[in-house]
Amino acid sequence: MSSIEPGTWMESKTTPGAYLEVLAVTDDGGVTVRCDGKTTNTTKQYLRATWIPMGDDS
Repeated sequence: MSSIEPGTWMESKTTPGAYLEVLAVTDDGGVTVRCDGKTTNTTKQYLRATWIPMGDDS
């Protein structure tokens, strides 16, 4: 599985054509992302469960 780090682009597992960009990652697993022009905070756990890193064939 690819690591989640700033600059990573991800595609939704459930919504074709939905993408987000990872902007920042904190040591405690927090992640800031941009999706549809909006910035929000989430967790690595959530991203791994619902999004696939672009170019990841697993």
